[in-house]
Amino acid sequence: MKKKLLLVDASNLLFRSYYATAYTGNLMQTSDGKFTNGIYGFVRAMKTLLERGYTHVIVALDSLGKTHRHQIYEDYKGTRQDTPPELIEQFAYMEDYLKAAGVYFYRQESFEADDVIGYAVKHFKDDFDEIMIYSNDQDLMQLIDDHVFQLISKKGLSEIEIYDKKALDEKLGLSPQQIPDFKGLVGDSSDNIPGIKGVGKKTAEKLLKEYHSLENIIEHIDDLKGKLKERIEEGKDLAVFSKELATIKCDFDNQMNIKDSEYKGYKEEALANFYRQMSFRSFLNEINKDKKVEIYEYKSISGQELEQVKLGDGYLHLELYEDNYHSSDKIGFSLISNNQTYYIDYDQALKSKNFTNWLKDEDKKKYVYDLKKIKVALLWDGFDLRGVDFDLLLGAYLINPNIYQDDFSQVVRSLDHDDVLSDDLIYGRGAKKTMPEKERLIKHMITKVKAIKALHQQVKEKIQENQQVVLFNEIEIPLANTLAMMEFEGINIDQEQLISLGKDLDKQLHRLESEIYALAGEDFNINSPKQLSEILFEKLDLPAKKKTKSGYSTDISVLNKLKNIHPIINLIIDYRTYSKLKSTYIEGLLAALQLKDDQKIHTIYQQALTKTGRLSSKEPNLQNLPIKTEIGRELRKVFVGEKDHVLLSLDYSQIELRVVAELANVKNLKLAFKEDKDIHLETAKKIFGKEEISANERSIAKAINFSIIYGKTTWGLSEELDISPKEAERFINAYFETYPEIKEYTDKQIEFAQKHGYVVTMFNRKTFIPEIGSKNYQTREFGKRIAMNAPIQGSAADILKAAMVKIDRLFKNEKVKSKIILQIHDEIVLDVFKDELDKVIEITKTTMENILDIESKLLVHYSYGQSLYEVK
Repeated sequence: MKKKLLLVDASNLLFRSYYATAYTGNLMQTSDGKFTNGIYGFVRAMKTLLERGYTHVIVALDSLGKTHRHQIYEDYKGTRQDTPPELIEQFAYMEDYLKAAGVYFYRQESFEADDVIGYAVKHFKDDFDEIMIYSNDQDLMQLIDDHVFQLISKKGLSEIEIYDKKALDEKLGLSPQQIPDFKGLVGDSSDNIPGIKGVGKKTAEKLLKEYHSLENIIEHIDDLKGKLKERIEEGKDLAVFSKELATIKCDFDNQMNIKDSEYKGYKEEALANFYRQMSFRSFLNEINKDKKVEIYEYKSISGQELEQVKLGDGYLHLELYEDNYHSSDKIGFSLISNNQTYYIDYDQALKSKNFTNWLKDEDKKKYVYDLKKIKVALLWDGFDLRGVDFDLLLGAYLINPNIYQDDFSQVVRSLDHDDVLSDDLIYGRGAKKTMPEKERLIKHMITKVKAIKALHQQVKEKIQENQQVVLFNEIEIPLANTLAMMEFEGINIDQEQLISLGKDLDKQLHRLESEIYALAGEDFNINSPKQLSEILFEKLDLPAKKKTKSGYSTDISVLNKLKNIHPIINLIIDYRTYSKLKSTYIEGLLAALQLKDDQKIHTIYQQALTKTGRLSSKEPNLQNLPIKTEIGRELRKVFVGEKDHVLLSLDYSQIELRVVAELANVKNLKLAFKEDKDIHLETAKKIFGKEEISANERSIAKAINFSIIYGKTTWGLSEELDISPKEAERFINAYFETYPEIKEYTDKQIEFAQKHGYVVTMFNRKTFIPEIGSKNYQTREFGKRIAMNAPIQGSAADILKAAMVKIDRLFKNEKVKSKIILQIHDEIVLDVFKDELDKVIEITKTTMENILDIESKLLVHYSYGQSLYEVK
């Protein structure tokens, strides 16, 4: 077998991996705050490289301090920007990965990775049939030889170029030995190597082709003419110095051991642990795909056999093929009861009255994962699930809301249970998803129900330790039942009106297209940021601000600043608004209507997703229905009540301000709320120091009231109000002078978060804030804003959740037929029988206003009508 040595320039790879994604602003981060953009790309590249069959690997690291080049040139690399703090922390992760992956790495004090690679090439060249250098650093090309090559990546490792001596000559017109000469002539701005001023690449290539080396060029300086001769004469000493800087040092005392570089494969447990710490699910799945999961004993039984099984309290899991449980195929149940483990096909299980009676028996406790999913899936087939005492998904969410909730295996791994494989490994993903072999699938389901049992007590104890028993037992689990019924009930859609609205949108979009093309002077793809950028900033010569990798930004923040400069801008904003309405809502809602034949939309509430405890919804998202544009408001007309019913909306008034008044014990705010005063008017009076307040001054006070809640900065407030940062700062200072308790409260929250890493709501819900300890200033400031806002937003969310649970219970007790069908942040919407309207208003409004006894006095406004349009 050929001996092949791979030499990797670690810093070059990590930097490239980081900047390949960081430019988008989307920095990958784990639930505990580790930044992973760079290390993710580094690992992905290393995995690909290690699969290429190298027998030996050395990853070369830069010296931690200054190098020998700094000793002779203090400004070496002096023009480079500071390394981002989010990237600095990833250098340590890189070493952790290499250890776990079984890869030899080496660092030499005072020397760069290039020098380490140079030493290895020179001294170990004869030991190998092939040496491959992996780096995009052109300096390393001076090491290329007969069986020494350099691999340059163009697009990750999917597009690569391998340089040998021939390729180097063809593409750069240079030999390996001429690379330092070339750098001596032209310099290198990335390393702050000066070179000769005025000598460019083409001139340098031409000179080296004729004279072969820098020294020979200088020796024949009299052969040169004009400006070139003058430049070489003036810069020759600097060129020689630059060449020295660019020359890789291949000889120095070191402890490098080539025997240690033999690659024998990764250390499975260590690498799996590293992937878990970095939240690299896909990489972890690759390790786990061949892992032998512990085999549990179980019985696969029919519905008839299930009739004879005595069922007591039990652990239950329902396996579905798709995520959308309103329409997914249902595979089967895994069940543990009376210390026996069973698998039952879904259809067979529902043929057993013994089992279906057990499902709805309130007195038989069930311990599950995702109660809401199981309940809704059963409701669609005419069955129900009751008596759930424990939900592993909700328990894990309360313990740490930052964990990835969409995968059973990830959730249980967060609790140190490692016996469940990812669903992606069992079914595949995307187009490759398919039903696995039956025995493999059953075993997968058995591991899930075993995990619920294994973690049941541990999670309950942690919830008790966190003082979250009431939150878990009296809010989250009952709420899952309430949400399940809401999802199953759905909301009526006037399909004819929806289609008609879609046609109106098409007309508007065609009109806008024509007007935009007329102003631009040509047709183009308005949805293409690149083409739009060219029209706006090149053809129309509008002032450009933000630049992205693909050109000048055309995002909404940029367009808003250009609105008064050219009439095309407002048209583009309208075009984007209408396009979004059409794709997200018209087309999205029509597609959602096809799932069932009841003319209703059945959303999915994500109960275990947000960090603060707020609900969100998907498939479709009904919590962000547009209200700012007239056509957006028109969309609300398609959401209608049942025939002869009305829709009733109840909305908490300024709940977050009332919560902050309570949490911070703000006496002036509490008094204003108690006396039902206009809180924004009262705030304005205090900030502006007068009794007569204009509409604009009240608007400013309103913006400040909510800005403080959301931790908005001086800059953010100045942007919102279109005032100077200095004026915004004056308003914020005046606000804190008016309500000093709020300033004291927010400071205490930040201090608590810095000390403990989390904050809590009134109901002891924890929001973990890894950002608060970041070395990056902007990330740390973002963490502070979360610390200020999360207890307020989370408490408001918990108040509404508690109210929904109580309303649902009162409806059952009072035999009310009307139902809650929507929850939108601080608002609930009910489908109400007309003859129950007064009773329902009384129950819901009273419950919502009295669910929590606070001095700030919760207030609820309500309205009703035939559609969502009429209730707003």
